[in-house]
Amino acid sequence: MSFRTPKLLHPSRRQFLKSSSATMAAAGSMGMLGNFMAAPASAQEFAAGMTGGPTGFDGAERFQYNGTMSEGRAIEGIRALRAAGRVPERLTMLLTDGAIGQITRPFPDGAPSVKEVWERETGIEIDIVGFPAEDIFTKVMQDVTTQAGSYDIYTGPWNSTGDLVSSGGAVNCSNFVAQYQPDWGDPERGTPTPEMEQLLYTYAGDYYSVSLDGDFQTWFYLRGIYEMPEVQDAFLTETGHELAVPNTWEEVDRISEFFTGKDFGYGTMYGNGNLMSPFWGLATFYARFASMDFPNFHFFDEDANPQLNTELGIQCAEEHVRSFDWTPPDALTYTFAEAYDQMWNLRIPHTAIYTNLVKFGDGYNPDGTPRSAATGMIDSHLPVGRRFGDQINRRSVLYYHITAWVSSQSQYPEAAYLFLQWLSSTRTYTWMAGNPGGYFDPMQQANFREPLVASTYQQYSMETIPATIARSVPSINFAGQTALDNALDDELQAAITGQKTPREAMDAAQSQWERIIRRQRRNGIEEAILASRETWPTIVDEA
Repeated sequence: MSFRTPKLLHPSRRQFLKSSSATMAAAGSMGMLGNFMAAPASAQEFAAGMTGGPTGFDGAERFQYNGTMSEGRAIEGIRALRAAGRVPERLTMLLTDGAIGQITRPFPDGAPSVKEVWERETGIEIDIVGFPAEDIFTKVMQDVTTQAGSYDIYTGPWNSTGDLVSSGGAVNCSNFVAQYQPDWGDPERGTPTPEMEQLLYTYAGDYYSVSLDGDFQTWFYLRGIYEMPEVQDAFLTETGHELAVPNTWEEVDRISEFFTGKDFGYGTMYGNGNLMSPFWGLATFYARFASMDFPNFHFFDEDANPQLNTELGIQCAEEHVRSFDWTPPDALTYTFAEAYDQMWNLRIPHTAIYTNLVKFGDGYNPDGTPRSAATGMIDSHLPVGRRFGDQINRRSVLYYHITAWVSSQSQYPEAAYLFLQWLSSTRTYTWMAGNPGGYFDPMQQANFREPLVASTYQQYSMETIPATIARSVPSINFAGQTALDNALDDELQAAITGQKTPREAMDAAQSQWERIIRRQRRNGIEEAILASRETWPTIVDEA
C-alpha cells in the first residue's frame, strides 16, 4: 500500500463489519427501474416534494432528496444512463473493511441500509469487497499494475491519491463533477471552507478523489480525571500551574510528564497518549511540525525544498522524541486500536487521534452497559499550537482519511462516479456518518447539525471537530508520498530508539527527501507541493 504499515492490527481489535444484507436483482428495463425509483409504499412515506432517500424512522425526511439536490441528480443520472444502455448489473467496490457496516447495516431502528436504498432506487447492485486498512492500498496497486480490473471503485488513504493518479489508476472525474454538480462544497452543508473542498476532492486541480471520512486528528481528554480535586492540587503543587486543557505543545508536554507514573484510583497512568509508532505516529509529528512557525511551518519552502533539517525542524524532532519518555511501554507497537484502549481503560489523560475514539468508547451499548470504563469521562478541546505574542496557531493534521477513486479499468466509470456522488452527498453521508457501524467519520457542515451524528459522536464533539478541521494542515498526498513518508518514518524511529540523535535523523531524512523530489520531478511533484501550500489554513486564535 502507499503507506508502509507494519502488520500490527490485532483481529480482536478490528471493527470487522461484514456485509450481511441481501442484494436486489438488477433492473433490466426502464419500466423495472421505475418500480425501483418510486415504489408506491416508499413514495407514500417521502416528505412533500421528495422523491428518494430512506424511510421508516422518525427524522427520515432530513435525509431525503429530489432532483434539485446532489443525491437526486445522481439518481437521475443513472436513469439517463440506463435509457442509453450504459449501466451495469452491479458495481464492485474495494472498501476498508472497518467501514462496510455503515453501508450495509440498517440505521436507525426501522430504517433500511444505505445499500438497500441505492439498490432500490437504481437497480444496480453494490458488491463490497473488504480489506484491512493497513493493506488496502497494496491491493489497489496490485489491481492497477496487473490490469486485473477487479473493481469499479477503489478506496484507501487520502494520502495515496498522488501515487494512484501518477500510476494512471484513477479516473479524472472533473467532467462528471461539472455535469452532476455534487454538493461537497456547498457553503451551508458541505466542507467548512472552499479550500477544504479542493483539498479533499481534487489533485493537481482536477477531481480524482471522493472523500468518505473525517480523519482530522482531534484532541480528547479525560475530563473526569482532570476535574478531580486531588489531581488539580497535585498538578499545581508539582508544576506551579493550574491544570486545564492545553493550548500549546509546551502545555501538552507538561501534562504528559505530570501524569506519567501517577495513580489516581484507576491504575498507573502514562502521560503521552499520542501515537509514536511507525506509520501511525507520523500524524503526531506532522501536527507538531506545522505549528513551529507563525502562522504555519510548512514541510517544504516556497521553492519546494524540504525543511526537515532546519533549526525549527530539528527542534520539532527533539520535542517529538522527548515525548516518548511519557508513553506506555509498548507504544511503538501501537496502532489507533491500542491507543483507543489506553484511553478507554483510563491509562492516558489525553490524545490527538481519530474521532471514532468516542463513537466506540463513550456512551452506552443498546443493552444499557457502558461502552468502556471511560464512558461519561471524556471531553474534547481545540488543537494545540504555539504562542506568538498574543496569538496561538492551533494546528492539527489530515492523515489517512478513507477516500474513494473510480478505477480507470472500470467499464462503467460514469455509473461508478454517480454512486460515489450519491454516497458522499451531504444528506446520504450525514445519515451514514451517524451509523455507529463503521469508520466513516463526520466532516461536512451538515453532519454536525444532525442529532443522529451527535448521539454517536457525543455532543461535545459537534463544535470541536469542525473547528479542528478548519485548523488542519494536509499531510503528504502527492506522487512520491510513499517514499517521502517512509524515509521520514525510518529516521524518526531511529531517533526515538536512540540509534541517532534527532539532528542526525533530520539530516538523513532531508537528504532522502531531496533525492526523492529530484526523481519525482517528471510527475510534477514540485507543482503539487506548491499547490498543497495553498490549502494550508491561516486561522489563528487569541492567546
